[in-house]
Amino acid sequence: MQIKCSHCNKMFAENKDAALAGMFAIHNEGLNHYDATCPHCQHAVRISDERMNETYPNWEAEYEDMMKRATEFEKKQAKLAEQAAENKGKPKKEKKKRKRNR
Repeated sequence: MQIKCSHCNKMFAENKDAALAGMFAIHNEGLNHYDATCPHCQHAVRISDERMNETYPNWEAEYEDMMKRATEFEKKQAKLAEQAAENKGKPKKEKKKRKRNR
């Protein structure tokens, strides 16, 4: 989603996952707009819920898909953390130094 900052007038793209999370907040908390942060000037830019609905008409299904991906990622991260903990406990083998006859 392309957004033009109302403060610095620069264009920036809003991340799809962040926009879907904003739609979820709008729907659950009864908000009228979503505040996107401009990466250039760090000001909040208001995006109306109507524009968000136009951009993501089936946001609920996309949000559920995003949450499934997030849970799968968390499972992978937990598995990698366990593997790292196992590998950390084992001492590393030292390389043998060659003896050269000179």
